[in-house]
Amino acid sequence: MDNNYTLQTVERALSFLEYVATAPVPPNIRDVSKALDLNITTSYHLLRTLVARNFIKRDDEGRLELGDGVAILAQNYRRHESVEQLLAPVVQQLAASTMETSFLSLREAQHVVLKVLVEGSQRLRVAGLYVGLSGHEYRRAAGKAVLAHLDGAERKAMLDESLASTAGQLRKAIMKALEKELPLTASRGWSVDDGQTEEGIISIGAPVFDAAGAVLGAVGIVTPIFRMDKSPDAFREAVLAAAAEATRLLKNTAFRAH
Repeated sequence: MDNNYTLQTVERALSFLEYVATAPVPPNIRDVSKALDLNITTSYHLLRTLVARNFIKRDDEGRLELGDGVAILAQNYRRHESVEQLLAPVVQQLAASTMETSFLSLREAQHVVLKVLVEGSQRLRVAGLYVGLSGHEYRRAAGKAVLAHLDGAERKAMLDESLASTAGQLRKAIMKALEKELPLTASRGWSVDDGQTEEGIISIGAPVFDAAGAVLGAVGIVTPIFRMDKSPDAFREAVLAAAAEATRLLKNTAFRAH
């Protein structure tokens, strides 16, 4: 068999689709015909086929745009990406917009594990973070962002694991503080580790949800407190926007936590 054998009609249909997808403005059928050096009759045959399969849509003025069939293909393609691959650009954008170290952490059983880490561009940056970091969910911003959106049984299981080595009296004090903090975290949409993990360092996190609405993890930033104090609202808004974008991407790919 000739491995270079191709079907001309299929090639033309794909070229038609690519042209419409990359055109700076929606083209009409004559634009496509001229650009691809196809006669107008062939172009109309291709158009009718692509419209019938919902890969191209044509408005009342004859302008051509991609149809919903392309979106379905894209969604199914992106399902094969890992969550880290899908959301890494969101973390990169968060780091670029804030100039601060940014992260994505995902829930794995009773832990919230750091999966994507992008260092900030500030000369003074937070050290000690690494991909794979987990534990102390009760005090980490990512952990609290997730805990705030778990049901009672799931929250208890995660806290039992997180606090397993914590002495009785301290454990009670932490649980009492969380009874007030977690509802507040859920209502305002963001969590904070204000020097609890490391003195002088603050972390802001916001939850990320899958297509079914279950909390999957959190995105956020880590920065010295003195920089956070200069523009706290801007930092929080950036984190919330990143979490919203991550959730949107997961919903568009119909991703569900397993």
